Amino acid sequence: MSAATLSSSLSDASSRIQDKAADAFRAGRHATADGLDAAASGLTTGGDNVSDVAHAAADSLKASAKYVRKHDAGRMVDDIESLITAHPGKALLGAVLLGFFAGRAFRRD
Repeated sequence: MSAATLSSSLSDASSRIQDKAADAFRAGRHATADGLDAAASGLTTGGDNVSDVAHAAADSLKASAKYVRKHDAGRMVDDIESLITAHPGKALLGAVLLGFFAGRAFRRD
């Protein structure tokens, strides 16, 4: 096999892998948005007994679902980077809390 043929084969394989990854991301993104919408709907169906906090959480979940549907991965990464740059202290605190809760979730007892 010549170098040109090998290069072409590798390029084609890489392109197919990228296409599959992009399709999987799109499917996951829509499933995530659907899950956020479902969670928001569940919070707002409690009637008069649902507190303002639950409504605020539902509104946040709906906004998150809309954002996930509207933006691609590159845009999300750019937005996260700009938030981290604008608020490094809050970003660090968020990372510590996320690490703590992830550690608690995956801890073996």
